[in-house]
Amino acid sequence: MSIITNQEVWLRNAQCMNDFSEVEHGLHCLTTAFKSEDDGKAFQGLLESIFPGIINEFTKIFDSWLPSFRSSTYIACVSEHPPEEDEYGRLSMWRAYGGKMPVALVLNKEPFLVDTDAFHAYSNPVAYLDPEDFGEEFRLLSGRINQKIDFIKELGREAVISYLFDIFKNIVLCVKHPGFKEEREWRVVYNPDHKSSQHVITNIASIDGMPQEVYKIPLKDIPDESFHGATIPDFIHKIIIGPSDQQVVLGKTFAKMLENAGCENPSTKIHYSGIPLR
Repeated sequence: MSIITNQEVWLRNAQCMNDFSEVEHGLHCLTTAFKSEDDGKAFQGLLESIFPGIINEFTKIFDSWLPSFRSSTYIACVSEHPPEEDEYGRLSMWRAYGGKMPVALVLNKEPFLVDTDAFHAYSNPVAYLDPEDFGEEFRLLSGRINQKIDFIKELGREAVISYLFDIFKNIVLCVKHPGFKEEREWRVVYNPDHKSSQHVITNIASIDGMPQEVYKIPLKDIPDESFHGATIPDFIHKIIIGPSDQQVVLGKTFAKMLENAGCENPSTKIHYSGIPLR
């Protein structure tokens, strides 16, 4: 309701997520691979051969930001919606997040994929890896670097450090335990300590009795910064009313909210899940 009526999406502190240790899992995978005798040493040696001393310089910078990644990262989570779930939604998600009156917003993907720095908040698919799986990804990264040594030299030392910083940051924030793989999660990640945006506003909210700071991304187009497709009529593809004994009431209510938000023929966006949730 709040997303539609207030036309905004909230990003919450990573420490307030369902599993507040998720950031630690990504960091553990990264640290294990980076310090390993095989993959880690080969990766570090390769970069040192291109820019001597770069590993020590980079690790000091990255380590200095770890406290901020843990305490000042704000995230909005969405789930991929495959065609085979378009009729009923996903039973496991209804059970985990639906509550007594479950509703799923099916969103158009354009705002997640547009190339813009309007919010300094970036969407990333979650990788479901354990430390062993992650080691293979680290080897692939080393292989790609090895194939493009001349190009990387041309980029220059500072640019390479910047790219590595973004890669490692995304690893820490967007790697989850493979046990969550069926969620098919994407994350919108924002860290105001690192890069802030005038378009993202903040206030204090109490969620489930927990007062906390939240950041809000407005659902509006910003043509001057190449951000589009975010208004409610464009952004919401459909709404699936989940299993409950009040589906008709919910459907009519959400159709009215869509109408108030500027959607034409809002009832065509309302669909009902036939899953007999128990």
